[in-house]
Amino acid sequence: MQPEVHQFLDHARAFEQQMRDAQTDLEKAVVTGRSHDRTVTVLAGGLGKVLAVRVNPSVFDDRDAQALQNAITEAIRAAADKASKLAEQKMGPIEVTLH
Repeated sequence: MQPEVHQFLDHARAFEQQMRDAQTDLEKAVVTGRSHDRTVTVLAGGLGKVLAVRVNPSVFDDRDAQALQNAITEAIRAAADKASKLAEQKMGPIEVTLH
């Protein structure tokens, strides 16, 4: 093989290893998203898996289902945004969908 081909293959192997390392880092990472009113917190993995949803018991005092739904949605979106930013730092542009 020609030197250019060897060099290309070496770069490809190095890139593949970087991607594997980034994926491993993201699998271990945990991000936190909070609602604007801070009553709901969502913990998610760096690859977008929802790990936990925490609700401040004070939300039940108001008995406002719509406000709680909005807070949950905000917290999920915030966690997804943080997971996407973390993934982009590790791997380049990427979209994370929470599931």
